[in-house]
Amino acid sequence: MSKLNERRKQILDMNAAEAQRELQELRRKLFTLRLQKQRGEVKNGRVFAQTRKDIARLLHHLTVLENE
Repeated sequence: MSKLNERRKQILDMNAAEAQRELQELRRKLFTLRLQKQRGEVKNGRVFAQTRKDIARLLHHLTVLENE
C-alpha cells in the first residue's frame, strides 16, 4: 500500500477529536514551514502541498462526521 493510501486510511479511522487534534498540528506545521521558507531553510518544497492536502482531507472527514 502506498504512503498516500495509508494516510487516507489513517484519516478515515480517526474520530472527531483525533481529527481536530491532527488538524491543529498540521496547521502549526504549515505555519512553521512558512517561517522556514522565509529564512531559506526549506529544502523540499513539496512538503507545502502535502501538508495542505492533508489539511483538506481532515476538513472533509470532519464534515462527513458532522453530517452523520
